[in-house]
Amino acid sequence: MKHLSPAVALVLAVSAGTLSTPAVAADAADWAQSTATAETGAETIAPLAIPVDSVLLSAGQTGMLSRTGTGASAVHRWTRLADGVTTILPAGTYWGSAGTDLVVSREGSVFTFTDMSGAVEPAVLDTSGFNTAAAPYTVDRVVGRSLLMTTTVNGAEEFRLVSLGEDGNVADRKVGLPDGSRARFSYSSGPDSLAVSYGEPMANGYYRMRLSTVDVTTGAITASHYFLPEPNHTAIAVTPSHLTWVLDPYGSNPQLQVLARATGSPVSTTPLIRQQTLGLTVHHVGDWVALVRPGGGTATSPHPYTPLTARPLDGGAEVPLLDHAGSVTPSPDGSLLVLGGTLAHGEGLYRIAPDPVTGKPAATLLRTFGRPTALTVLKESLPPAGTFDFDRAGGKLSAGWTLSRFNARTTLTLTHTASGRTVKLVQEPREGVSAHSLTWDGVYKDGLPAYNGAYAWTMTAAPANGVGPAVERKGSFTLTRAPRPHDFDDNGSPDVLARDVNGNLSSYDIRQVWSLDAYEDPYELPIGGGWNAYDRILAAGNLGGTRHGDLIARDKSGILWLYQGKSGHRAPFAPRTRIGGWGIYNQFAAGSDVTGDGRNDLLAADKAGMLWLYPGTGNTTAPFTTRRKIGGGWGIYNQLTATGNLAGGPAGDLVARDKAGVLWLYLGKGDGTFTTRTRIGGGWGSFKHLIGIGDVNNDGRNDLLAAGQSNNGDTVLHLYRGTGQWTTPLAPAQTDTVEQRSWLGHLS
Repeated sequence: MKHLSPAVALVLAVSAGTLSTPAVAADAADWAQSTATAETGAETIAPLAIPVDSVLLSAGQTGMLSRTGTGASAVHRWTRLADGVTTILPAGTYWGSAGTDLVVSREGSVFTFTDMSGAVEPAVLDTSGFNTAAAPYTVDRVVGRSLLMTTTVNGAEEFRLVSLGEDGNVADRKVGLPDGSRARFSYSSGPDSLAVSYGEPMANGYYRMRLSTVDVTTGAITASHYFLPEPNHTAIAVTPSHLTWVLDPYGSNPQLQVLARATGSPVSTTPLIRQQTLGLTVHHVGDWVALVRPGGGTATSPHPYTPLTARPLDGGAEVPLLDHAGSVTPSPDGSLLVLGGTLAHGEGLYRIAPDPVTGKPAATLLRTFGRPTALTVLKESLPPAGTFDFDRAGGKLSAGWTLSRFNARTTLTLTHTASGRTVKLVQEPREGVSAHSLTWDGVYKDGLPAYNGAYAWTMTAAPANGVGPAVERKGSFTLTRAPRPHDFDDNGSPDVLARDVNGNLSSYDIRQVWSLDAYEDPYELPIGGGWNAYDRILAAGNLGGTRHGDLIARDKSGILWLYQGKSGHRAPFAPRTRIGGWGIYNQFAAGSDVTGDGRNDLLAADKAGMLWLYPGTGNTTAPFTTRRKIGGGWGIYNQLTATGNLAGGPAGDLVARDKAGVLWLYLGKGDGTFTTRTRIGGGWGSFKHLIGIGDVNNDGRNDLLAAGQSNNGDTVLHLYRGTGQWTTPLAPAQTDTVEQRSWLGHLS
């Protein structure tokens, strides 16, 4: 991209408060060129060298005045229409004069009128003789070579026309409103065009709204009109032949009214959309009225008047012109200059003028910003394809786009193919932020960690203002994680099995349970009925055959059965297979590798208090080898729980609760034996179940789940986080996150 060198850059100099006109014109060949193909496919459109968020203030025969920003940080620019040369004006306050090349600057009470075409020398208007601190004048607008100002006289606000007379003296003329009127708004579309809106006092103390045209030379009222039946009005446009306004803009019956100035008679009255006329502007183009709500290009919601359209003065079908308009200003030839955009030709400076053949208004792109109006993707990072390992990704799935504009709503929808469960991630528009990032933490909306398996995804960026089509991408991937202890539904999160009083067995995800508010119902995965046939049900870990955790259950005749884990979101276990007779035992602990060989083992205490180890084989047809005696004296315990590696040792550990309610830790040594017991603490006798639940909070350490009952019979869960320290293996219970559920009966 080429830029103007300092040698050819245009400079506006300020001398004694006077704004001088450019003395050197840059060759258009020195400017950067960007191409935009017109409908003929052959025209090259020159670039527009002003910021895209600029606002047009006025336009004359040779150029236009624009502003970027507001207040003290505002930057004003003058752009020549012939060659696009743009000059930044010195810092200060500026006004444009509609339909002229005049730019007015201010220094204190002194105003300088500069003809930017260079045809006329600058004129200085000093208002200090009457514009004092005691009676300040405020600029409302510039009309031709006059300042329309407001001041307060005897408590009433007046319009004043201030200009430089031919004798060099300042002329201060009161606009001829009735005494006591309340000045409201002014409107101008050219150097001889002025209309003012005001409230005229009535005998009863009320005011009635009037719109009057004004002779700019004398300040005299030339014609006046009442607003009936409603007083509220806005969006007034003035031409030599017509007055146009929106009547009742805030009411139930807004209308576009067009009045012929020559006769004072209405030409047309067209209904407008109710509650949508706030901010609406109207402009005349030949025998047509153009309507638009400026700013739709950066809006964050659709609006029916975001497109710039035109309709004939006498009613009839409207003609679409631009898909949005940021600002509109009249030109001396009756056309309109607009900063806006179309989906066909993109963002830039457009002229709206009647087509010489059809007479209908048409939009012509004069200069381009070099950016599309349609939402486009500049850079993208799409969701994965193939197999996506959620563990290696740190438990996050990220995607995103850098878009051509900020006001878009980006949505990523992921659907688990087998279950139909859907996740929707949304980034709403944020001012100035065009990089949209979406990150999924692997959790469904209801807090349930997401299932592994095949997913289809759709990522959409939709224009928040409704201008143009959405951008869409689609794909698929397979989510996978390493198997986790106590995970039965294949979502990488530990589950608890609950058998109710009727013998129905269900699975509940503990991470979801802990994410819900009290008494919110977690998702229940029903496994089946008939489980009252068993007096022991234990999560056994992966005993072999599949990569998922298995279940063992002993029936009331002493037979031990294996339910091989399938880790599915509908049927997590295969039909049972018989292991053998185990009626001599009254305590079991399963789901932990205590031998250090990578296979889960089973611990069983007989009625004589002897503890036995059944090492796992990894073979589901014969899941355990011959038992090995660990030692006696275990009859003092009424609860044995295999916790996995709880305290940082080389293998799985065991916790045991004695009949006094004291909990003890047996640290696994990795050879099937344990170190001398360590006291964890007392008060554990109130819990009905102690479950080695696995890693609930995903910190890499196993936790312990304790279940008791409340006074109303609900099951109360307490979660003790594992610390990894053998001296204090469990953190205090998270009593602030205790959940109460109607899980009556056995938990495992």
